[in-house]
Amino acid sequence: MQAFVRQRPYLVFLIAVVIFISTAAWRTLQSTDATSVTVVDSVPAPVAPGNLTTIGQLQAYLRTHPDDTDAHATLGLSLLYRVRETADPQLYVQAEAAFDTALEHEPHHFNALVGKGMLALSRHQFTEALEWGNRALEVNPHNAQPYGIIGDALTEFGQYDAAVAAIQKMVDLRPDVRSYSRVSYQRELHGNTEGAIESMEKATNAGNRLSEETLWARVELGHLYFNQGDLANAEKHYLEALELRPDYVYAFAGMARVRAAQGQIEEAIQFYDMIVEQLPLPEFAIALGDLHTVAGNEKAAQQQYELVHTIQKLNNDAGMDTELEMVRFLVDQEIDPTQAVVQARATYAQRPSIYAADTLAWALYQQGVYEEARQYSEEALRLGTRDATLHFHAGMIAMALDDTDAAHEHLQLALSINPHFSLRYAPQAQEHIATLAIQKEVTR
Repeated sequence: MQAFVRQRPYLVFLIAVVIFISTAAWRTLQSTDATSVTVVDSVPAPVAPGNLTTIGQLQAYLRTHPDDTDAHATLGLSLLYRVRETADPQLYVQAEAAFDTALEHEPHHFNALVGKGMLALSRHQFTEALEWGNRALEVNPHNAQPYGIIGDALTEFGQYDAAVAAIQKMVDLRPDVRSYSRVSYQRELHGNTEGAIESMEKATNAGNRLSEETLWARVELGHLYFNQGDLANAEKHYLEALELRPDYVYAFAGMARVRAAQGQIEEAIQFYDMIVEQLPLPEFAIALGDLHTVAGNEKAAQQQYELVHTIQKLNNDAGMDTELEMVRFLVDQEIDPTQAVVQARATYAQRPSIYAADTLAWALYQQGVYEEARQYSEEALRLGTRDATLHFHAGMIAMALDDTDAAHEHLQLALSINPHFSLRYAPQAQEHIATLAIQKEVTR
């Protein structure tokens, strides 16, 4: 019996791989046209938001009941959930049309206002998200959802105290998956990793264990462990999500990330190939490109990096603001450092979060403007966030300024937080630490 227990996680993952491949193949064969669903005469209960059947039933119902405001809002919310399953940015356009139709019929419709706020967050339009969140709050100040939208937007604006207050109000009103997961992120930002894990564990236990948002929270719990270098616990939570739903892409991607950190590069490449095929998100294409780079497959890596540009263009065409994410990518690729700094400054001016500050610091470093880079790097670290990448950037900047003590401290801290933080940069951090140690010996 003990031997079976040891092997069971790998058996679960093997089954997940088989089901993942089968599901991907099935999805390529099935039609995603929901307009052919038979007309129905009653509003479908939103039991499974984002479910293709539910969306089709709502669309069929609205063809015969075009004035049903609730149905339009429900359709919009279902389409938003569907985006996380498909990464199809055109669903944002359809969701927006549904919400706008609802608000034309009823300007103060609460679910439509919340939907517009969620849509704005999804598109990274944080000014608009804050406006819609406040409008929803005016309609119903006793509902938790507007506080989540407001808290998320304030976080991106770097207004962390106000964000914490909004999210505290949210969890006070409704302690559920959404509020606990937001509490977790705020704690993570403020360097409270234990508290972040505790809150995310509460999130995984607060709702239906088979719902997508609970599975997402479980994967995020795995990410929290991964980001602290705990591969065993990260793998445990990814596998638990896959045991509940073997085709869950985000959990499968978590396992691919673990395999890459374990040095199983070819296996990780195979997994990411399947993942990108099924859910083409920039983060997955970048990870696959970096794996190919490490493996020496420069042509394959370049194909993935070009795919990132294509995906971003599609996202932008659908109304998404992906400027910060694209600047980070361009800076890491060391493509036109001068232009990267211009874009990073513009992005920071719009949303001065710690991650926008770090992106600007790294862009300035690539351009060779080290003193200013250090200023923004210090700003990025102002909350005490235990993020290995932030400290790696700070260490590299300090080294460029010949501040060997600070460089050694930040690089060492980056690796102590997570020795697997980056396939590209973790080895560099190790090499630089060794070089700095030699320099210290020489100067003694």
